[in-house]
Amino acid sequence: MNTILYFQSAAKTSAPDKLAGVREITDKKGLHVQIIEEPPTRKLVSELCSFWHPIGAIVDCGGEYNDIDAGIFENLAAVFLGHNPETLPSKCLHVMNDQRETARLAARELLETGFANFAYIPSAEKRYWSNARQKAFCEAIALNGKKCHVYNPPDGPANEVARLDALKHFIESLPKPCAVFAANDKTAEAVLAAAQLAGISIPDKFAVIGVDNYTAICERTSPQLTSVEPDFRQGGSLAAMMLLAAARDGGAWRGKRTTTFGPLKVVRRGSSRLLMRQDPHALAALDLIRREACCGLKAAKVASLFPCSRRMADLRFVRATGHTILDEIHAVQLDRAKEILKNKNIQLKVVSDFCGFTHPNSLRKFFLKSTGMTMTAWREAQTRKNASR
Repeated sequence: MNTILYFQSAAKTSAPDKLAGVREITDKKGLHVQIIEEPPTRKLVSELCSFWHPIGAIVDCGGEYNDIDAGIFENLAAVFLGHNPETLPSKCLHVMNDQRETARLAARELLETGFANFAYIPSAEKRYWSNARQKAFCEAIALNGKKCHVYNPPDGPANEVARLDALKHFIESLPKPCAVFAANDKTAEAVLAAAQLAGISIPDKFAVIGVDNYTAICERTSPQLTSVEPDFRQGGSLAAMMLLAAARDGGAWRGKRTTTFGPLKVVRRGSSRLLMRQDPHALAALDLIRREACCGLKAAKVASLFPCSRRMADLRFVRATGHTILDEIHAVQLDRAKEILKNKNIQLKVVSDFCGFTHPNSLRKFFLKSTGMTMTAWREAQTRKNASR
């Protein structure tokens, strides 16, 4: 069976969805995807090629793999997912998130709050995608006749407390009410913490949106964080299709060398004023789902919170959050399943009992479809990751 090497980054926010997108394409072609959870080096790539004789490689450059030397792949067809475009040779094949459209979607969402003041908070680490989002967001705000304040973090090393204090002072200086776009969910989490330290009411005086829809962050903040969700699954599919075309055509391939995937949706939660203003019933539905999704909660019970038909309730929920009631229930259940799987002492057959699924097979099928991995493979990957730390 032909094999594709897939170098998976440790980025918790996007890795499962990208892999699921890759497998949507490779499964149809009968290809084996060999996941490598180590950063690629020339020696490692050479040894893997000798062992697998792969037709190509996909390199997920999220997280700490932001800049990888493309030269180590030599004559092996390779597609880079999310590599810094400024440091990637122009001849390389590259799939990346459309930072401009991500920022413009965030701008549209925040402009609809009716606030007159706006701000952008960049990533604490200097990242090309943070700079690109800043530029596009400021341009979108200016296009609509508004000014965007941009936070400039202090230079030099600083501890967590000092960084949070500096951010707090900036937030206090902003005119209120203010709508804030944070570079990603991790940054937005710090923004919410700093705003609360400053005693600023969220979302009435201070609305916040992040990027990635990383539920481990979005659903632990108070209030929960609204976030732009990139279409990571499409990114994985595009990378697989591009790699297959490159492997087929070899050096003669003349296709487009950089492809982008856009944002999928805005997942609205309590940190943005729009959700509360638009539909308080949707906010109550979200609270119910997060409390009871893993206790056998049915979509019909959630819909009953709305003073309308089941179909109209789902439409209102989609309008407010960007996804259906059932999708939200499943998202909470998946997050719980992952938390339980981290405990190696819990047998796989009983995981479903803690997640609201009536049968273990139902959870197995749902988990595979959602993550692109079996529960066993996911647990083993987590074990290896923890052992390498």
